[in-house]
Amino acid sequence: MKPFWKTSLIAAVTAIAIASFSPASTSATNAAPATPVNQSTTTEAEELCGKPTLDALAQHKVKQDETLESIAKQYNLKTATLMGLNPEVRNGQVKVGQTLAIAPMDGLVYRFKNDENYTTIAKKYNVRADVLFERNGCQRRPQVVFVPGAIWKPDPVPFNPSAIARGSGDSTVIMQAGGYPLPYTVPVTSNYGWRMNPVTAIWSFHSGIDLGASFGTPVLAAKTGVVEFAGWGGGYGNLIELDHGSTGTRYAHLEAIFVYQGQKVAKGQQIGLVGSTGRSTGPHLHFEMMVTTGDGWVALDPAPYLNRIASVILNLFV
Repeated sequence: MKPFWKTSLIAAVTAIAIASFSPASTSATNAAPATPVNQSTTTEAEELCGKPTLDALAQHKVKQDETLESIAKQYNLKTATLMGLNPEVRNGQVKVGQTLAIAPMDGLVYRFKNDENYTTIAKKYNVRADVLFERNGCQRRPQVVFVPGAIWKPDPVPFNPSAIARGSGDSTVIMQAGGYPLPYTVPVTSNYGWRMNPVTAIWSFHSGIDLGASFGTPVLAAKTGVVEFAGWGGGYGNLIELDHGSTGTRYAHLEAIFVYQGQKVAKGQQIGLVGSTGRSTGPHLHFEMMVTTGDGWVALDPAPYLNRIASVILNLFV
């Protein structure tokens, strides 16, 4: 434990450093100049803070049979923390021999933009500015910082009609109108109902069905409807929700989203790509079907619907 006088010194220097970056301090042109911080005091405070978190990352070499989830669990981290620090595993996959940067705690890497400072970043991620300052070695003007406790997530995927039509520019291209959420049938890798969650290892209810499609497979609207939601959905990763009137469908863990909220889509229209974002152990499509009740939307088992549609598709080729 640090002696009380050292803790007080860090707090004092932190307060001065943060205050010096606040909007008020930069706009008060007529105020009396602040007393400069003694250089020896600043140096001692930096020594007390220790290395910035980004300078003290550990390394992990991926071994046989390890997954992103198992490595995260080994270090008591979220998979999102590993994905944020290691761009090469943002598809949710690791390869034997890869070397991953490991943070001592959950958080994300953030690069300062113009006019940003510890105070604005602390407010943005709901962390204490003094903790943010100390975790980054009490550096006055860093370009990149580690934000403890913040959760990394991919940048929003912009709407790109040309990508849907593969260069045709037609954003209403229909790949198939049978109602199956993929261009072809694939095996079911996890059914609707109670199961042992493969990520958390906790017995929980799985409100949809997982379809084992490969990374980048087009995802199609099962029915004509309106995009109720398109964006980041927490554990769902990149998520699309379609409203079909009395029913709704969800498409989760997407690598890319090709529609936007409020857009009308046709049955069979491509709306995204299969991925492994959010709480996922590998590329697949998590598909849900919902109906409206007096208590709101309720998830149903999609298996009967998918089996019926799949049999129709297969019969077309028999």
